[in-house]
Amino acid sequence: MLFLSCNLNNERRTVAKADTLRYRYQHYILSSKEVVDNDGKKDTTYFKAIFPEFEQKEINDLIKRQFTANRQPDTQYNSIEQEAKAFIENYEDFVKMDEYPRAWYSEMHAKVLQNKPSFLSLSLELSDYTGGAHGNYNTLFYNYDPLKVDTIGLEKIIPVEKQQSLTKIAEVIFRKQEGLSTEQALDESYFFEDNRFHLNNNFTLTPKGLLFLYNVYEIKPYAAGITELMIPYEQIDSLMTEEGKHIRTQLRQNITTN
Repeated sequence: MLFLSCNLNNERRTVAKADTLRYRYQHYILSSKEVVDNDGKKDTTYFKAIFPEFEQKEINDLIKRQFTANRQPDTQYNSIEQEAKAFIENYEDFVKMDEYPRAWYSEMHAKVLQNKPSFLSLSLELSDYTGGAHGNYNTLFYNYDPLKVDTIGLEKIIPVEKQQSLTKIAEVIFRKQEGLSTEQALDESYFFEDNRFHLNNNFTLTPKGLLFLYNVYEIKPYAAGITELMIPYEQIDSLMTEEGKHIRTQLRQNITTN
């Protein structure tokens, strides 16, 4: 097995304000010792991860726990390294029984999207192949309060009692974006049950608005890819909590990362 852990050459550090978080990207890869030959092309299975390493340990621990929990919800791993080892071991057990073995891969690329004094957001891009016609991929958003070292759920931005109003606004935007009339059914070409539009929990805050992302197979077939839905702040200002408005203000200020 091959293990490599190093800093990327193009490190990205926060430089705008002292109260934003400092970090650098780390690169980790673990490869299988099993080499397969497909039509004369030799290949091997690997697990690859690129992720930010924060100077603040509490933030690091919180983020990494979520990464491993969401990638494999049925299995609890204590670290990315532990998950990588399990992936390689599963492959090496499987390949011994596979008549036509193919190499697998699993990649994760975590990116810092926003790094503000009271708001940190990341995207986790995942892709993998474990046999079959094609691989799979998805993107997950993570939102944090760095001051409280805690996650930020939708209820902290839009109160639960106002989320039905948010959904109604979002549906109007979605139908316009998809070229649908107000009467057109959503359970014919989309995977909305009982013809009812719904928002998922995969969201983040941007300078422009509240961004939701539906991954493949979530509301459309695989071939249709992902679907992003941006809800401008101007349309939901009256629904937002004070915490949500505070984050919005910070996002619109010129506090940047390089």
